[in-house]
Amino acid sequence: MGFKMFGPRAAMSAFFLGAAVANAAVQATFYVAPDGSDTNKGTKEAPFKTITQAQKAVREINGTMTGDIEVILREGTYALPATVNFTEADGGKDGHYVRYKAADGENPLITGGMPVTGWTIHDEKNNIWKAEGVDGRFRQLYVNGKKAVRACFPNAIDAKEKGNGGFDHDFVRLTKVDSTGRAFDVSADYVKNIKNIEDVEIHLMIAWAESILRLEKVQVNGGTAKLIPKDPERTKLFHRAYPMLGTAFMSNPPKQQVFYLENSYDLLDAPGEWYLDEKNSVLYYKPRTGENMATANVVAPRLNTMFNVLGKDTKNKVGYMSFEGLNFAHSNYTRPSEEGFLDLQAANFNVDVLPDPGRGNWERLNSNKYLLWRPDAGFRVENAHHFLVKNCTFTQMAATGLDFVSGTNDDVIEGNVFYEIGAAGIMLGKFYQDSTTEIHIAYNPKDKDEISTRDTIRNNLVTNVTNEHQGAVGIGAGYPRYVVIENNEISYTYYSGISLGFGWTKDQTAMTNNHVNKNNIHHISRLLCDSGPIYTLSNQGTGSEIKENYLHDYSASKWSDYWVLPIYLDEGSSGFTVENNSYKNAPSGVGRNQPGQFTERNNGGYIESVAAAAGLQGEFKKIGEKINNIPLADFSNTVPQTAFVENMTIPGMIEMENYDEGGQSVSFNDKDFVNEGNVYREDGVDVVGLGCSDTLNTKDCKGYAIGFTQAGEWMEYTVKVTEAGEYAFLANVASGLEGSSFRLFMDGKAISDTVAVPQGADWNTYGFVDGKTTALEAGEHVLRVAITGTYLNIDWIKFGKSKDDLMSIKPNVRYGFNMDISRSSTFNVFDIRGHRVGTIHLMGVPTTSSVLQQMHAKNFKSGVYFVQSTNKSFGKMVQVK
Repeated sequence: MGFKMFGPRAAMSAFFLGAAVANAAVQATFYVAPDGSDTNKGTKEAPFKTITQAQKAVREINGTMTGDIEVILREGTYALPATVNFTEADGGKDGHYVRYKAADGENPLITGGMPVTGWTIHDEKNNIWKAEGVDGRFRQLYVNGKKAVRACFPNAIDAKEKGNGGFDHDFVRLTKVDSTGRAFDVSADYVKNIKNIEDVEIHLMIAWAESILRLEKVQVNGGTAKLIPKDPERTKLFHRAYPMLGTAFMSNPPKQQVFYLENSYDLLDAPGEWYLDEKNSVLYYKPRTGENMATANVVAPRLNTMFNVLGKDTKNKVGYMSFEGLNFAHSNYTRPSEEGFLDLQAANFNVDVLPDPGRGNWERLNSNKYLLWRPDAGFRVENAHHFLVKNCTFTQMAATGLDFVSGTNDDVIEGNVFYEIGAAGIMLGKFYQDSTTEIHIAYNPKDKDEISTRDTIRNNLVTNVTNEHQGAVGIGAGYPRYVVIENNEISYTYYSGISLGFGWTKDQTAMTNNHVNKNNIHHISRLLCDSGPIYTLSNQGTGSEIKENYLHDYSASKWSDYWVLPIYLDEGSSGFTVENNSYKNAPSGVGRNQPGQFTERNNGGYIESVAAAAGLQGEFKKIGEKINNIPLADFSNTVPQTAFVENMTIPGMIEMENYDEGGQSVSFNDKDFVNEGNVYREDGVDVVGLGCSDTLNTKDCKGYAIGFTQAGEWMEYTVKVTEAGEYAFLANVASGLEGSSFRLFMDGKAISDTVAVPQGADWNTYGFVDGKTTALEAGEHVLRVAITGTYLNIDWIKFGKSKDDLMSIKPNVRYGFNMDISRSSTFNVFDIRGHRVGTIHLMGVPTTSSVLQQMHAKNFKSGVYFVQSTNKSFGKMVQVK
């Protein structure tokens, strides 16, 4: 096994003595630079190369702190191969901070993206170019720093007011919602030229939220086409009562809701559009005027989350950390491509829709009971205190920019720019207890440390956001308390500017004393309705304020189902003082829909002094200039895909934990950012320990396997095939559920059938499955192990020239499990006279029921048989009836 070892703690401490020790205010300073080396000492003259190496250095000295510890990032691009995870081991203490910050006057970029190169002309007449071998799934693309348009109908329209390269989607209207057939009727002209309808999505705007549904098929009848979505999103949508699907609410004359179609090569007809053919790993792009594909800087996102800050629990939080002056770009979010995306409100999407008997037949758009969850974020924080994010820029992100999920207190988000963001710029606090709790149950947990408390969001610019998930908001807060949201500028959203509260309830909640004051909000609600510059829900306790905000230059879109409002106190909103808010070129006053008690004063028009004092102030007034200085990603210092363990061969054994280096979408694809196993490797792949000495399976392990797998994940291995030909293979696997499977690929081509892994006793009981490859060429290749069926653990795969050769070799017994893994999975079957009459194959520890199940599957006749493993370590008499 190719372990990568670090020296003992004492040696590490000595190694890091090269860090600059400063005055009492700064205990130590480490430097990182893209052209540095992780074998350096982390000084200004000899910087580290990676942020994770600096993180290790900090951990060696932050046990006792006499001052701040600084990690200075020099100019350049930090291309993350996987999410950087920070825990309570990474923070400061006793009021001293660990600070990750840009070098003075420098502009470092942290990217979750990957370059796309090797462009060639595909269709010269239509100027369509292609890049082959583009692995991974993504929904955004950036060319020379501008967002490109995923091929769509109708074509997008320029919106230069949103910034350089800004665009809005255009729309057409449904003909009818077929609630009985759970489908949408549209003009047949809209889809007549689309060949791959099964790859196409419909993006449907429903009142205050958007729904993204993948299409299953289309049925054309004359001039009408019926679009039938895929499940699970189809069933969920047609069970929901809200938002109201169908004829636009209160429209007169009645009008149908609007949509656009996306993701087909047949829609690739306008400059700036792109299409990814996932089946063949080919990316197509039609350049804009002036773009040279030989030199273009093209970036696709690959990491959902770049930085993940996660304290162990609410009693063990990450404390005293700051991130200052950094640029974050190119986060990914692919859930809509896998399950659709049904926004209920503020981009909180349906995990499920529950039966609601009190409202009648839930098959007919009748349920008002929901389970929800939130989108991923480029920078995620949970269970943290005294945490500072300041003067950073968040851009070119697929979903949320910065999310303080829960368990946050006494934190500050100040002076940051959020620009070109797919969902919300900032989210804060829980919107419901969890994804298994119905969302109308008032959130008020017993553990008050779970509530986001005394957090401050101040002097941030949030603009050109909600571009992928139009129902998101600029700043969204669930159930915080003592939160301060002030002096922010929020503009160019498709739904509300600031949203505070959730649950639609007058019951007591966790909220109290929340202040939304002195914000400058304009050009919001540019598409959806039932919205406002400041929108609230539910009981806010006492002492909450909405004061002295400047709200201007917005009105209902021509596409909206119905109205937009001024400050909007929706169901249950109570506990507010709403006063001295200034309006211009916008609806004024206070909109209300079944609120509780609140106080309202002087909200009728323009107040010049309020307008002058609202929004960005002092040193933050010109932070919008940062938008013009966002650096392009430079991948020249990125480490390419390389073997983690040298000289792996076929024939031979490939240990699954020794996948190549290179990172997400390069050497592996892992669908979540957390390393669930937390052992052996430090990236996103879930490596689990085997035969370990502790209950967490992380210490003194005798071996490792890949676990917690999901369909669509894969790992790659650089291997040398020493002799051409076909090979048999044997894999050591475990699964506690039905449906697990994997398949092998080499250099992008399938070399095996899909190998099913039967359900065993659990994920600690390993056994064998086997298969055969196609003819392999001799030489160096890249082997991919693709997970095709979820919940598979896979330890190793052994290749040999024949199946008999593999079965005759006993692997080393490394684990103390229920099963001796040297036991063969092949069993001989003898009749009562001792004659061998056949064989069966079993997974895991053989039992009477598993033996009989396999014998019935092999159509053994009724009678008494003796079943014995080929190594004669197991024997059992059974009767087939």
